[in-house]
Amino acid sequence: MAEFDIAGMNGAGTSGTRTGEPEPDAETMLTPITRIGTTPRAQMVRKLADIVVLPAGRISANERSLVADILLQIVDKVEVDLRVELATRVARVAESPPALTRMLVLDEPPVAEKILRGAETVPEALLIEAAREGDQTHRLMIAQRLDLSTAVADALLNFDEMEIYKAVLRRDDCILSPNAINKCVAHSATIPELQAPLLRRRELEPAHGFMMFWWVESEQRRRILSRFALDRRVIQDALEDLYPKVFRSDHDPDPFVKDILLLAERRHRPRGANGEPVSIDVVLRTLAAARRYPSQEVIHAVGMIAGVSRDLAARILRDPTGEPYAVMCKGLSVPRDQFFALFDIESEEGAVGSDQGEYLLTVFDGLARDFSRAILRYWDWDTNPRIAYISRLLGIDDDFEIDPHAA
Repeated sequence: MAEFDIAGMNGAGTSGTRTGEPEPDAETMLTPITRIGTTPRAQMVRKLADIVVLPAGRISANERSLVADILLQIVDKVEVDLRVELATRVARVAESPPALTRMLVLDEPPVAEKILRGAETVPEALLIEAAREGDQTHRLMIAQRLDLSTAVADALLNFDEMEIYKAVLRRDDCILSPNAINKCVAHSATIPELQAPLLRRRELEPAHGFMMFWWVESEQRRRILSRFALDRRVIQDALEDLYPKVFRSDHDPDPFVKDILLLAERRHRPRGANGEPVSIDVVLRTLAAARRYPSQEVIHAVGMIAGVSRDLAARILRDPTGEPYAVMCKGLSVPRDQFFALFDIESEEGAVGSDQGEYLLTVFDGLARDFSRAILRYWDWDTNPRIAYISRLLGIDDDFEIDPHAA
């Protein structure tokens, strides 16, 4: 104990006046005796802390662990200010025993903050444990660390706390796991604040963007169409020789292979109820009827000519801003002038939809035909494992219906 007494005799601590907290000696990291409180418990904590923060050459790892084990028994029985003091000093020691660090990072926020914000290095395993066992305040501090990793971010997002989601999505320097992105996409349907930062994430893929398309505003929809533009020609060329083998064979085609080939098909030919080809005039009349009054029969007809499920046809027709309708029309090879004419229909209230038509014409013109068909396939691709998983997170009902009088 002589070393502690010597540390306490240095400096102005013997003058009897205290204008602030004395700092530990820069060389020995020992606390001057003037900082020690009047109770034996406080004195013990501070003296043991002096040992824990000794340089590696002054104390072995086993000796440091022994001191930490003693502190574990007494730290939770002292006041918060003393625990804050201890955490401040431990945060500066890279060799701090994990058990002691764990106790401090799971302590009350003022104590945990000294390590979660102040320590340059904290083992990833400790951060994950603190995220799992701490409260939202602890998780928010972890989300703001410079060394936020993918595994730690996953642990933070397990509690579905929107403040944590926002904090993590703002961290462009942290790569999020595929599962984390899936969860963020699902939550963005009900939390609009997540949409803009999520659409900026480089981990976002076309499947995510085309699902988010349904619940974001028009400006973000146009960003999605621009960012995730794709061309299926590489896939179509690679699979070209399979089409005659599957569709012209006397044997029943493999249903899995057939579905994938339909997903990637180069052309779409509108068909009627009996599979017969449908002319563009019939397509236009059906689309015009769908805008006037999307009855169940019309919805069914739109689904057939567009080659999509009835559920998707209903969702497209009930969409209030019309971008999905523009995508469908482009995929059906509707001529440009005929597309605009669909929004200049006379009704009892007079001409309707001219402004909307001009806006949607811009969307229509910005789409390639094959890209539009790819989007329709994505929207209807409920057998894809990732899309199915996000749909389950969203709680989407398979028996989706639309009120024909709501449009």
